[in-house]
Amino acid sequence: MTEEKFDDHNLAEEDPEDLARLDQLLNDSSLSPADRGRELLTFAIDLTRHNRSLDTAYRALTACALIVRNVPEMKSSLHSLHLLRGEIASKRNEEKVARKSTKRALSLARISKDAKGEIKAHLQLSELTFRRGRDKSGQRRARKALNLATNIQDPYLEYYAHQLLGKQAFNRGNRERSKEHAEWAVEFARTLRDPESLSNAFHLRAMVAYAEDNLEGAQQYAEEALELATTSQNAHTQAAAHKLLGDMAFWRGDLDESRENAEKSLKHAIASRDSQALALAYQLMGDLARQRRDFHLADDYAQQARSYSEAFGDNDAQASAHELLSDLARRGNANQVAQQHASRSLALAEASGDKQRQANANRLLGDLAYLQGDIKKMMHHAKKAYSLAQAAGDRVGQANAETLMARSAIEDDDWPKARTHVNQAISLKLAAGDVEGTASAQMMLGHVLANEGPQVWPEALKHALDAVRVRERLRTELGSAAAERARYLASTWEWDRLPLQLASDVGDGWAGFELMELGRSKALSDLLHRYAGGEQELPEAVKHLLAELETHQAVAEAALGPHLGGRAELPHVDRQSVEAQIAQLHAKLAALVGNAFQQVFTGGQATPQELRSRIPSDVHVLLLRLLPADGLGARQLYSVWVPPDPDQPPVIRQQFLSSEEDRWLAELTASGPEGRHAAGRRLLKDAKHPWRRDLAVKLLPDELYASLGNLDPESDTPVPTLLIAPSGELWGVPFAALDVADRYLLDRAALTLLPSLRLLPQPSAPPHGARHADRALTYTAGLSAQPAPEKLLYDFADRLDEVTDPRELVEKLRSGDRYKLAVLSVHGNDQLGLEQSLLLRTMPQRRLSAAQLLGLRLPVHLVLGSCWSGRLSPNLGEEPIGLPTVALTRGAVALATALYRVPDKATGRILATYYQQLSTNTPAPYALRNSQRRYIADTSGGALLDEKAELGSSPWYWAGLTLFTTAPGQQMGNF
Repeated sequence: MTEEKFDDHNLAEEDPEDLARLDQLLNDSSLSPADRGRELLTFAIDLTRHNRSLDTAYRALTACALIVRNVPEMKSSLHSLHLLRGEIASKRNEEKVARKSTKRALSLARISKDAKGEIKAHLQLSELTFRRGRDKSGQRRARKALNLATNIQDPYLEYYAHQLLGKQAFNRGNRERSKEHAEWAVEFARTLRDPESLSNAFHLRAMVAYAEDNLEGAQQYAEEALELATTSQNAHTQAAAHKLLGDMAFWRGDLDESRENAEKSLKHAIASRDSQALALAYQLMGDLARQRRDFHLADDYAQQARSYSEAFGDNDAQASAHELLSDLARRGNANQVAQQHASRSLALAEASGDKQRQANANRLLGDLAYLQGDIKKMMHHAKKAYSLAQAAGDRVGQANAETLMARSAIEDDDWPKARTHVNQAISLKLAAGDVEGTASAQMMLGHVLANEGPQVWPEALKHALDAVRVRERLRTELGSAAAERARYLASTWEWDRLPLQLASDVGDGWAGFELMELGRSKALSDLLHRYAGGEQELPEAVKHLLAELETHQAVAEAALGPHLGGRAELPHVDRQSVEAQIAQLHAKLAALVGNAFQQVFTGGQATPQELRSRIPSDVHVLLLRLLPADGLGARQLYSVWVPPDPDQPPVIRQQFLSSEEDRWLAELTASGPEGRHAAGRRLLKDAKHPWRRDLAVKLLPDELYASLGNLDPESDTPVPTLLIAPSGELWGVPFAALDVADRYLLDRAALTLLPSLRLLPQPSAPPHGARHADRALTYTAGLSAQPAPEKLLYDFADRLDEVTDPRELVEKLRSGDRYKLAVLSVHGNDQLGLEQSLLLRTMPQRRLSAAQLLGLRLPVHLVLGSCWSGRLSPNLGEEPIGLPTVALTRGAVALATALYRVPDKATGRILATYYQQLSTNTPAPYALRNSQRRYIADTSGGALLDEKAELGSSPWYWAGLTLFTTAPGQQMGNF
């Protein structure tokens, strides 16, 4: 789901429509002075009630005051003018003017014996007194107003007084008193039969119920508030109701529902032109963006929230906006800016008497003191935060203060005390329903226990692993946009370090197995099992974007014209604009699809034992994770080996890469300064380079290394299959070239890659390719890398369809599951994600991107021997999306791909043998292994003539060809 943009026309400024209306009222000659005065007063009241164009409201009020002085029949409105002037001044943070005007209104009401005017003045003075932090004085005035309203039996003013007293009791943390007043407010609002008033009363009742942990009741009251707000057709009230529902969804972790309500709240706020509603809606949007780790967007929303809250003078809303801005600045290491915002938030919260916001500001100031190394100051703020949060009944605030106090204990190496504080934080966050906060506290407890000694490491691992499980669940709830999930994972990658370290230290291979898989994409496997082979249709939105993409690519093709025919570029087509539109469509598809569709984010996480049951009995599995450098600069490499023997548990090992090994890895995986076009060339051309041996020792656990090293590659006994699931930059490692006991890893095992073990089918799944016809499809774009068509004809006789037109190829692949094998002899590109493409034709250019594969049904075997076709994202947090993984979701079971810019002639030789091997029903991993070994033998022994030095036996010529398969070691139907 992408972020929706809203146009609010800078509503914090004076609205042009309001300015025009004021001008009309001042210059309308048809109005009598009395009528003009009444119209101006009504206009000013409307603007003030809706927190809009306050300067315009003040000008209207000033003009009305001049009329009142000269029109005797309007003199009775004088106290209303002063009351409204006080309200406007209050919203503009002009407290002295507000108090003076309101007191003048009270005096005039008493003189004229206007009971209602006196009650209204007392209520307004009460609000001003509460804002100054004088709670007792504010309560006295509000109760006086309530008593007067009861005496004259005015249900609206009684409702208003109870609503005000209920809000103030809520802000002070007195939930019981707040509930009592909220219930009375509901009763009087029912008497009024005013949907807007009743909606506001239910809104307060919902807030109280939520604070009491009555989540079901809170949801019911909030939904009633929304229903009544919709009935009243009051945009301001609807905005408030959606904001409340959004807040509640946010705290229970339903971010999609929260965002939906936040967007509706913002739309209604814009429609109402109410600065207060806008500030609150933008605040929630900012909180949601922060939760998704989109800090730039969160800062934009927080700035908007601050601007609008300043426009209507709400100290509480301003405090919340500054609190968010402070946290965002702290995350961006702008600690001085964070300090300024936190201090401002505290001052505003103190001015309004809001203890919860005071607690939050003190917690932020404590965090900043900790970063500055001032532990004494941190503890001062932590204790204040705890006391204030406790007074406000804010469990999350108390828990945050507990974690600050735990940090102080950690600094003193007082681990038992730290454990006490963190356990208390966990209990409080659990009671408050703060899912991510609980996980964060559990991770902190894991760190504390890890430092208490080896005897409690298993317990530390349990807490850290639980935290990572929650992290993964929250990540999948972010929606289908891969960028959001990547941002979240990248911002929390440190969470992986502790549990992996502990799993390695205690030798818990099952925990290591689970941790390795948790960082991978469950969504991708769900997509495979639900959509592969076209068994379920694509979502309509995806279909629409794919059709639009195809149309734009046709326009781009037409822009060049048939190059060989001599037509010039079409003058009316802006190719740059069309290419930009194509890139935008890919971005939209990425946001909509990510690694999967929205519907696949369902179901529970697979346990390691469930995943183990999917691994074929003769297959070894190696899972790899490389973490960024720690404080000492060394990069940690974790490997988990899952042996074929089901009675043998997984084995986890930790290694540290030397600086030299790190440089080798950067060069091999194209993450170094020379870039992708030179990936590994120097190292791979030197068959005796030590990288092969040294990296093999680091990448393979000792037990796996020994098991493979003891095998005789020349024995009649088949070598085992080794399924490798790398991550990050390890995707670029040419594993086949590793040195295991003086032989290539290729000699010791048949190799295959897979992004996640979740892509493996269930044991009960039918054999792959059983329903596919024995036909083959080939497309050639004039490359020498692939075998000549007659060679394929020899292998597959009359079962071969040859295609040379790109459009015909795409049409055939729409129902490509009619074929068992498709060979695309084309160039590739080095893009990542859905934009990764095959170049079907150079002039005019025609590409087939990973995005477009989503609309196809692919054969069981797919050969993409083009350069970079096996390349997946090496970036931290990004899911392994590209040509191979998308192809696996659209029916392909085995894909031959290339890691880097492979040599054409050598690749063609290897693939020619690969097709021969497939035609004899050799499983794909063994077919590719046999082909590469035969090529090495032929080039080493001089069996192949190579006058132009286009062939060679070093790994550069053959190790770049890799295989992805969801059926390791299995036959996929007979040829």
